[in-house]
Amino acid sequence: MIATIVLLASLLLPLASASRVAVVAGTHGNEFTGVYVIEQLEPAALRRDYPSLRVETLIANPRAFSATRRFIDADLNRQFAGRRSEDTQQLEAVRAAEIEAQLGPKGSAQACDVVVDLHTTTSNMGCTLIVNSYCQLALRAAAYLTQAWAGGGGEAHASQAAAPYLCSVGRAGLTIEVGPTPTGLLRADAVATTQSSLSASSSSLPRSLLGPSGRAPQPPPTVRVYVDAARVPWPAAEGGSRLPGALIAPGLQDRDFEPLAAGDALFVRRNGRVVEYDGESGAVVYPVFVNEAAYYHAQSGAAGVALATLADWPIEDVTPESR
Repeated sequence: MIATIVLLASLLLPLASASRVAVVAGTHGNEFTGVYVIEQLEPAALRRDYPSLRVETLIANPRAFSATRRFIDADLNRQFAGRRSEDTQQLEAVRAAEIEAQLGPKGSAQACDVVVDLHTTTSNMGCTLIVNSYCQLALRAAAYLTQAWAGGGGEAHASQAAAPYLCSVGRAGLTIEVGPTPTGLLRADAVATTQSSLSASSSSLPRSLLGPSGRAPQPPPTVRVYVDAARVPWPAAEGGSRLPGALIAPGLQDRDFEPLAAGDALFVRRNGRVVEYDGESGAVVYPVFVNEAAYYHAQSGAAGVALATLADWPIEDVTPESR
């Protein structure tokens, strides 16, 4: 069962002045769930239920969505670090500039207060909130969810400018990953989880998240996250095959967020030889995005497994400058 998490309400708690929220889907065109969810959002109901917010929606890559492809020329969710594809005629490079003009400029005072990017994964990651170390607002959201939520990931980009992801265009941003679900189709459980994280939990804000003073409760001093540490590439296949030269080891498949020790099996090559984890990223690591279909694309990662380490990231007071 994919876990349901409280998300959007928690995210907005420290932002008394927040008014503009962008909910984005279709960044990857073969991920249908988020597009379905934002198509169900009714502007009139949003204005009625959240009069202090201006919620807008965006299908980020409509061409790829129409074609049921992750991307047309380049991965759109790698185009926002200020070093887009050198081929400025590539569809996603052009589209990234359009999105930044609409939701940004990136990280500026004029940008959206919050950008939430909805994704799905073929990996067994449940409902995972992906945050960046520079974004204190997202870290606070993660901290509020630690008791009700089983997974979470973090990427330690030194600055907002260095983050390549679409959600980094806003003053604050995060990504939701729901899985496992295949690409190119809809599953009721994945849709329900994504809808719950955006709507049902928001309506519970006054009851469960605000203290007697009407202010957000103080978060703990730190939040525990799985920090992206390494990507283990697929072993190459002989003979020029476009498929990997190995399979994910049976004992690792569907075990995202479970500890993996040096010497444990990572892959099984075509000849039956087992490739073990060498311990290079730490004696014990935590696999995430195990056998993610997107990582069969070189532009998206070209990795059979991503490895994470556990860390406690500090939570600081949120100010207009530290969102």
